[in-house]
Amino acid sequence: MWVSSQQAPEQEVVYLFIPTQAVGALIGKKGQHIKQLARFAGASIKIAPAESPDVSERMVIITGPPEAQFKAQGRIFGKLKEENFFTAKEEVKLETHIKVPSTAAGRVIGKGGKTVNELQNLTSAEVIVPRDQTPDENDEVFVKIIGHFFASQVRDTGSQYCWILHALSLLMN
Repeated sequence: MWVSSQQAPEQEVVYLFIPTQAVGALIGKKGQHIKQLARFAGASIKIAPAESPDVSERMVIITGPPEAQFKAQGRIFGKLKEENFFTAKEEVKLETHIKVPSTAAGRVIGKGGKTVNELQNLTSAEVIVPRDQTPDENDEVFVKIIGHFFASQVRDTGSQYCWILHALSLLMN
């Protein structure tokens, strides 16, 4: 195996959930806004098709290095706030799903739930590793992270998400 000393940043996938009625605003006229957002963040951003006509949320698939994902998430929620999908005083929660190898799920939980409790205490986010989840074709399961996105200081909240995603990636290796 050959490894370059100038290796490209690792591409990871994060699944973000937004209100269905916000999809048009996120995409923009002729897809201009989502294209601009993807260029700015340096990530691929795709919106999954609705599973049925009456779904309340749509999944946004963000692929790229962790820093690009955080930029994209921040801009997406900034756009939703700008378009008045929620007010500054609302408790807006970010729900993100991250795939991890099923063999790493136990490490995310930790002995007696210690690791997951530490992650939750340090970040004020809820970390959920569903116990009854069947691994997908790549032997991966979803870890859900749910927490406040627009707090008094968006940068601090963003760094909390950065930290929790980084911690999860370390646990997987």
